[in-house]
Amino acid sequence: MTAEIAMPLLMRWLHVGTAIVVVGGLVFYRLVFVPIADKVLSDEEREKLREPLMRRWKMFIHPSIILFLISGFYNYIYVTSAQHEGQGLYHALFGLKFLLALGVFALAIIMTSTMTWSEKFRKNQALWAVLILLASAVVLIGGYMKVMPAGSNHASQIDSGAGAVSEEAGDL
Repeated sequence: MTAEIAMPLLMRWLHVGTAIVVVGGLVFYRLVFVPIADKVLSDEEREKLREPLMRRWKMFIHPSIILFLISGFYNYIYVTSAQHEGQGLYHALFGLKFLLALGVFALAIIMTSTMTWSEKFRKNQALWAVLILLASAVVLIGGYMKVMPAGSNHASQIDSGAGAVSEEAGDL
């Protein structure tokens, strides 16, 4: 395997693998762990468990942010940017994905903090839902970007495809 293939492949694996761990962990925590802990643990037991749990989860979140930034910029700059040159939609989606990811990073840091200032945020269950929705949006946008055809204007392909359908319909 050449370096031309190995480095992009490694960066892709890092990016996708990190997303699996982080998004999966968030979904597990909010949709599995919290409801069960609320049912079987007292308030005191939940508080006693929360701090070491968040301390441990933070050890995944913080390095994951660095891995996302390194692998994401590598993939954009060295792998996909040239393939999608002139495709405004692709680059706009990257910008949107990046801004949403920054929101995910900030919220993840706040929600995993063990500092007293973050307690009111951590207890707000709606913010956990927002975090999961933002992370899901980032994944969905990334998935769409991955399947966009390279080297042509995607919007014009959609327009020409629609025109071909209407022309064929006229033949009926």
